[in-house]
Amino acid sequence: MKKLIILLLSLTFILTVGCSPETRKSESVLDNPEMHISMGMKFFNDGKYEEAKKEFDDAIKIAWKKKADKAGAYAGLGMYYAVKGDNGKAKDNAKEGISLNDDLPLVHTCYGRTMMYMNKGGDADEWLEDAIEEFDEALEKADELRDIKAQAEAHYFKGMAAKYAYKFSIAKDAFSEVVKLKSLYATEANAQWEIVQMIERAKPGTKIGAKVALLDEVGKAEIAILFIEELKINAVLTKREKKEYDTGFKAPEDPMKFEAAKAEAKLAVDIDKNWAKSWIIQVLENGVMETAPDHKFYPDKKITRAEYALMLLRVMVLISNDEALYTKHFGEENSMFVDVRTSHPAYNAMAVCATRGIMKANLRGEFGLANTISGAEALLIIRDFQNALSLTF
Repeated sequence: MKKLIILLLSLTFILTVGCSPETRKSESVLDNPEMHISMGMKFFNDGKYEEAKKEFDDAIKIAWKKKADKAGAYAGLGMYYAVKGDNGKAKDNAKEGISLNDDLPLVHTCYGRTMMYMNKGGDADEWLEDAIEEFDEALEKADELRDIKAQAEAHYFKGMAAKYAYKFSIAKDAFSEVVKLKSLYATEANAQWEIVQMIERAKPGTKIGAKVALLDEVGKAEIAILFIEELKINAVLTKREKKEYDTGFKAPEDPMKFEAAKAEAKLAVDIDKNWAKSWIIQVLENGVMETAPDHKFYPDKKITRAEYALMLLRVMVLISNDEALYTKHFGEENSMFVDVRTSHPAYNAMAVCATRGIMKANLRGEFGLANTISGAEALLIIRDFQNALSLTF
């Protein structure tokens, strides 16, 4: 039934756009659909979508004896239109690729990717099963052809589709298969496997937490969301005995001064139109996060590990009522980290987090203070924070 539907759609596609005359002759033995399709795929995977489209279009324009050789070009255009938001053209081109050469693993992998780009961030139940069916079809065809690279590609993008659909167990298994093949995408798959494993360990408790976990870098707005949705800071602070703090404390030479934030919640002049306004107001009112001296929150500012440590220290003091944590490691002669001096404004926060197992140095002893933090890492650190402070709900 599925093949019949694809055939009917392809016939419609051919009647509308597929019958246009070829516009040029091949100018060289290397000027052929395969070469242009290969280059188009490279461009697409590098995020150079317009360059990719030119190559796919060129592959289609070349006068060629076998139209089946152009199947990959239509498949590539399917992905192009998907990332551009034209779902109608995306489906038409992807299905045309399959109709031209159903035995080619690439067209099935591209169709699965097309569905992924069309539905990224949407309800997985509506598209993931169909996408996985295409990836599995690609794997079957690749196995018949003994094409290891095609197998690796299908496994890799099956993993990416599952990841974006929040099916992390499926994603982890797919990435693992790529690594085993030791072929195309092996390095990328290993990195993705580590990210997915981190997300699984962090166990996002909410859909929005899972979405944040997929981000390569997080800004202050995303941290605010994690504090509210995953750390459950409102509930935590309600349970804890409230105490009046000496908000006049200032860390020596620290540009991120620990000041009371409740009064400043109204002064965050840059959040009125921000999508995360509701969450930002809550963290400001609770004193969990603060505005800058210019009364701006800077919700899109990407957060470094040093800045995250400072934020977590602030939360730790609010929860534990232990203001001594603000100065616990001041004056230490020897640094815990090879890349941080004890005089650094955030050293105390980093040291407190490290000693409690909340944020750790790498195997070289580096804290990575200037590195931005990913969503998965930010969420896992929150879980370690909850465990260190024995926070339950």
